[in-house]
Amino acid sequence: MVRVLPMTPSLHLASVAAVRSVSNGRLRLPLPLPLPLPFSAPSLRRPSLISLRTISQQEGFLGRRGGRYARNFSSVEAGAAGNMAQASIALKQEEALEWVKKDNRRMLHVVYRVGDLDKTIKFYTECLGMKLLRKRDIPEERYTNAFLGYGPEDSHFVVELTYNYGVHQYDIGTGFGHFGIAVEDVAKTVDLIKAKGGKVTREPGSVKGGETVIAFVEDPDGYKFELLERGPTPEPLCQVMLRVGDLDRSIAFYEKAFGMELLCKKDNPENKYTVAMMGYGPEDKSTVLELTYNYGVKEYNKGNGYAQIAIGTDDVYKTAEAIKICGGQVTREPGPLPGINTKITACVDPDGWKTVFVDNIDFVKELE
Repeated sequence: MVRVLPMTPSLHLASVAAVRSVSNGRLRLPLPLPLPLPFSAPSLRRPSLISLRTISQQEGFLGRRGGRYARNFSSVEAGAAGNMAQASIALKQEEALEWVKKDNRRMLHVVYRVGDLDKTIKFYTECLGMKLLRKRDIPEERYTNAFLGYGPEDSHFVVELTYNYGVHQYDIGTGFGHFGIAVEDVAKTVDLIKAKGGKVTREPGSVKGGETVIAFVEDPDGYKFELLERGPTPEPLCQVMLRVGDLDRSIAFYEKAFGMELLCKKDNPENKYTVAMMGYGPEDKSTVLELTYNYGVKEYNKGNGYAQIAIGTDDVYKTAEAIKICGGQVTREPGPLPGINTKITACVDPDGWKTVFVDNIDFVKELE
């Protein structure tokens, strides 16, 4: 069991300030300030805090000049205390960011809603080559989940499809982009999808400004999949693309709060967009988050189809604290889920995209 240590008052105030600073859409972390000496004169000793009553007494004894002198002592002390709090906050930030870098993190699965579960499972298994890993029905909550992918959940990134009883259509919105799947032969895969009645929205061909052969297809609910021609890879389900309104802000957030690495950043001025690949490993061996910024577009409609990404962590409590320190918004405080006792915490990034962090040990137990 993880013991959560109480925060000191100064750190608590800093956390509140950090969370409030996100309300305007910009991530601002307080910076450490130098601690000035109260007075430059070497002969003066550092005074203790002076109460208003003491100041009043000094005014009567020393006159107005003495009162002003006493009040100067008090204001300098307050400034010094504030600077000490800032230094303490900076140390807390440094410790949190260092822990995030060392945490054992991996992208586990992506969750989204579909209108016909059986139809979607058939498309993913027959056209995209995925395997149905497990399926669970929760009748009391009126929904069913299906997990599909290219390998076991304890070592591969998978999709978690959610079917809510009686809901047959969702709005995908304009913010979600696509999922990426690495295949050895894009043209062959497209021919198979066509033969199965699938929808191809971009025929096979080289990507603009590059040599990689790609194609785009849609599943029965309209979610787009980019097929990328690559050699054999341990992680075929290789990308999740989301659109953001401020790319530099998003990169900073995912680096600091999530511990991801900026793998590459590509600007395409001809088509007026920039992409950044973020992840916990190289693109050809692990799943990455593809953040896309379209010039001049600051907000997107997220719809109600796409839900969230799940990431594994060794400690959901420390994860939530680090997210708060980095100015992120925690939407579910860390703790066990009712019924299954898997510890999780949830947050949203500066654009409102949701992520759930799952305790690594509890996740493995859940799979058993």
